Amino acid sequence: MDFKAYAQAFDEVREDFEETVRSFGIPFEDEESSPRSARAQVGCPHCDNNHASLWRSWISPACVACRTGEETATFFVSLKCTKDCYFCFNPNQEDYEYFRHHQRDIVAELEQAHAAGATFRHLAITGGEPFLHRQQVLAFVRRAKELYPGVHVRIYTSGDLLDDALLDDLRAAGLDELRFSVKPAETDGDQEQLFARMAAAVAALPDVMVEMPVIPGTLDEMKRLLRTLDNLGVRGINLLEFCFPLCNAEEFLARGFMLRQRPYEVLYNYWYAGGLPIAGSETESLELLRFAADEGLRLGVHYCSLDNKHSGQVFQQNKPFLLDRRFAAEHAWLSMDERDYFLKCGKVFGEDAEGLRAWAEDRAEGESAYDEDVPCLAFPLAWASAAREARPGATIGVSFNVLEPTDDGAPYLREVDLREEGRA
Repeated sequence: MDFKAYAQAFDEVREDFEETVRSFGIPFEDEESSPRSARAQVGCPHCDNNHASLWRSWISPACVACRTGEETATFFVSLKCTKDCYFCFNPNQEDYEYFRHHQRDIVAELEQAHAAGATFRHLAITGGEPFLHRQQVLAFVRRAKELYPGVHVRIYTSGDLLDDALLDDLRAAGLDELRFSVKPAETDGDQEQLFARMAAAVAALPDVMVEMPVIPGTLDEMKRLLRTLDNLGVRGINLLEFCFPLCNAEEFLARGFMLRQRPYEVLYNYWYAGGLPIAGSETESLELLRFAADEGLRLGVHYCSLDNKHSGQVFQQNKPFLLDRRFAAEHAWLSMDERDYFLKCGKVFGEDAEGLRAWAEDRAEGESAYDEDVPCLAFPLAWASAAREARPGATIGVSFNVLEPTDDGAPYLREVDLREEGRA
């Protein structure tokens, strides 16, 4: 088996995935409207997390922590909400219907985590609408500050239930950040009332920001919103890549939306429930970054792509490789790529593998792996140039891997992609 034949298996998985997605009724765009390579061409001063997180002026420290998921956690009391957005992805959450009508004891959950030795630097409360459960939310903020002095606590809200008394209570409890979700004009009522609540929050709390998806076709509306937020003194906005949550397909079709080509940078079973990206959202998000710079807005503007949402999962799954020295030594040909957190190695196949086998063993015993059944040879990516010198013309692949838990606790290494070196 050569490189092309081996890589074909991953192409077939992608084709099967796309065929399954089409069954939901939303077509893919014909060509990728915003290739990921365009992110580096925006001229944004901060192009982080493998170009998945672009920002200017200011970014919430919680957003930085989210990239790896280290010492962070999100809680919700219930999934009951004051809104009914057609693009909401909460129906994808586990036990969604149950938690629309039942509540969790988030203070008890936090105390249990603390008793088990969990450490947190960033905590969040989301929903549903958290302020449907005002007392539980306030109790959580107070308890978080007691258990974890210095912890950063944020809350996500539509703002519908926010009043001056609640703002006073949130300030007294020590809330660090309040994130408003601004709904598009077609689905929401009087936004002026919401802006008044934002202004009150800006006066009361350390950081106030907005987090919302960028819906294709709303560019002019979004530009006006950015100017308004800047005038209000809002600290920043997270522009989320707009996604199809695998439900309400008729709403997306009625608006003419299409799915983005290559929805995932690396195809995998990701936990994030947001769904699949809609074509055009990233293009308009990048344009809003340019607009903020051209206008000289003080407002921090952060484009959080769907790729950015996935990096924390990859890091957390592959983290045992950094901690388990024995496992790492037994897989010495692997290394964690600090750009996207996948475990990677070089691979050659067929005659190339046979031709380089002795070379690899002589170079460093135990740092390569030969599979006679394929045949293929795995070796550290750092050896790629030397391997090409040792066997000119060899096709070298980059293997992408994640660790998955097993019933016996030992990590299972799953290969999720193979790309030709130089194109990975």
